Amino acid sequence: MKKIFTIFLIGLLVICGFGASAIEEETKNFDLFEINDGTISVIIQVETVDIEKTINGDKISIDGFGQLLVTGKPKMPSKIISIAIPPGARLVDINYEVEKEVILPGNYQIIKAQPPDIELEKKKDSKLFEIYHYKEDYENVYNSNNPYPSSIIEYVQSSGYRKYNLVDVRVNPATYYPLDGKLIYYPEIKIDISYTFEVDFSIDDIINDNIYKTESFAKTIIYNYEKAKDWYLESDRGRQTYDYVIITLDSLTSYIDDLVAWEEAKGKNVFVATTDWIDLNYEGYDLAEKMRNFLREKYPSEQWGIQDLIIIGHRDDIPMRLTWQDIGGGKPETDYYYAELSLPDNESWDADGDHQYGEDSDPIDFYGEINVGRIPWSDPLTVQHICEKSVIYEQNNDPSFKNNILLLAAFIDSNTDGAVFMEYSANKSIHPWMAYFMKTRLYEFRSSYEKDYILTHQNVVDIWSSGKYGFVSWHAHGSPNGCSFITVDDCDLLNDDYPAIISAASCSNSDTDYLNIGQAMMKKGAVGFLGANKAAYYCSGWDDPNDGSDQSFKYFFKSKVTSGDYTQGQAHQYAISEMYERGLWYDLKYETFIHGSLWGNPDLGMNSLSENDPPEKPMQALGPLNGKVGVEYFYSSSTTDPNNEELFYLFDWGDGTNSGWFGPYISGGPVEASHTWSDVDNFEIKIIAQDINGTKSVWSDPVSVEIPRLKTQTFKVIMFEWLFERFANAIPFIKYILGQ
Repeated sequence: MKKIFTIFLIGLLVICGFGASAIEEETKNFDLFEINDGTISVIIQVETVDIEKTINGDKISIDGFGQLLVTGKPKMPSKIISIAIPPGARLVDINYEVEKEVILPGNYQIIKAQPPDIELEKKKDSKLFEIYHYKEDYENVYNSNNPYPSSIIEYVQSSGYRKYNLVDVRVNPATYYPLDGKLIYYPEIKIDISYTFEVDFSIDDIINDNIYKTESFAKTIIYNYEKAKDWYLESDRGRQTYDYVIITLDSLTSYIDDLVAWEEAKGKNVFVATTDWIDLNYEGYDLAEKMRNFLREKYPSEQWGIQDLIIIGHRDDIPMRLTWQDIGGGKPETDYYYAELSLPDNESWDADGDHQYGEDSDPIDFYGEINVGRIPWSDPLTVQHICEKSVIYEQNNDPSFKNNILLLAAFIDSNTDGAVFMEYSANKSIHPWMAYFMKTRLYEFRSSYEKDYILTHQNVVDIWSSGKYGFVSWHAHGSPNGCSFITVDDCDLLNDDYPAIISAASCSNSDTDYLNIGQAMMKKGAVGFLGANKAAYYCSGWDDPNDGSDQSFKYFFKSKVTSGDYTQGQAHQYAISEMYERGLWYDLKYETFIHGSLWGNPDLGMNSLSENDPPEKPMQALGPLNGKVGVEYFYSSSTTDPNNEELFYLFDWGDGTNSGWFGPYISGGPVEASHTWSDVDNFEIKIIAQDINGTKSVWSDPVSVEIPRLKTQTFKVIMFEWLFERFANAIPFIKYILGQ
């Protein structure tokens, strides 16, 4: 039987009679979106539930879903999905329906979520607190027959990604009755999101933002993307773009030339902003807020279309945002503040205006609008060296370096061999590209996994310094100084001719209160470093990405970087969003903040790159060479890309307007655009193409189109010509007409 549920009803918003008809009236000529009774509906299809019998109980999983990780309670499949509502809309309520319930045969004892683990002296009392609540939650759930989770659909929060207006809901596609051991799942769930518009809504407030790469990411996180994308403008009308932004100190601008030149060679349009310039031109409580306001203004493609930001300077000179989350080891600073740009500070990071940022009550979201990295040094020669080696890393096409990975794993506790994490990440049956990687394994003596060397401090230093590894992954207990097998002092011994992207699953390796090992390795040994900047939770007995914590976060980052399809900045933001959607953090804000800072160029990836070849010059426009004012004419062209990449095109119509960038189209495929001229003149049409990396062709040869002035003739002349031509024998009548 169909069941219909109402989640909640938000109090009356300020609508004042401004309903759907008013919106339709204002937007009907603009054709932004259709109003369908103020409701968006989506269908969630749930695949067959998988049950695995283990010594600890029954493990339930569903493809594409994460886990509920509430300590002491059953680990049930769950996922946060983001549903787009129209721009300017506000959520009213959420309803859902289930068509049928499938009762799985048998009785089940679902595995319970364990308390998170952490290596931190100050956390000991808190750990005891966690254990107490673990027992309390366990008894409350498993000694009752109340359904868990209690609701199939739960509202999480409103959020956003670039131009998109989102509502995040948690989908719990299975329900467990502990005393009966009964398990039910729901093959199809229909969710209805009702919305309205506030009285001051204006189409002028809608962000115009269209970038191929960011739209590709939007497609992965927005459940109803195919519908939502049609609510927005399709072009950005040919504005100046700066998709790669550097924020640095005036004293460093002359030391970053190699990085600027390389990013431009890759097809990026680079803008270098100094902190002094931002401080002078933007408002804000402090420099950090001024920087964020600058980025919020410029990231949409109607402005600059920012995709990547690199901050070049130590946090003492260019601030990170200090946040108000603390589990006993100090408040973390984070650069995630510059990635998450959905709302101004007074509506998100500091909603109550007390300048205590990222409090539990501050409604930030967990989709970064841009990729952010930092070179955490302000010494000019160190900065110059890091820029130089970052360029060389991407230019290097030696597979014995770029396809060579070093795996370092210690025992975290008696139940957690870090080698499990390493082997899962390097498994070629899960990650096919790993078949092409050389792997050097250093594991503890007691590990049952095959190893090349025993994990000791001396072995790690010797093997690492004498080899050439494009990627290094480690898992161990850590501190700002490093871990048991590598320390800050060892960095001087590393071979900086072959620096690595480093994923460090450890506590505090990027702790900003110290000269941390991540910072030291950026100086020598690394071109990228992702580590926690305070104590990090880990999952004891981790053996699956859905187990959560630091291991899962580094797994998502590592898998995307080594695939070669993601830059380290893209992989970093992907990992943050994946942890959020799957519900794999124990402490959402704290863990996002401590893992929210990446050292290195966010646009750096493992694929060997050379200067990106531009598309060939497009063909001249093919179409009418003369026409009339107010008539639409169609023109076509094409070109090819040397790298066979997809292409975007822009037609310049010669009258001060252009088509805006549109595409992508396959290399060599035809493209067509139309235009209507409103004035008379001779106009030159020319066309430019760019590949998906932003590298532009030269302009096509121009084609001249004449839009002539219509002849102006008097009624008498028109009548005379008409009559003379057709009625030559009617001369008396013509004389009569002319005489009037």
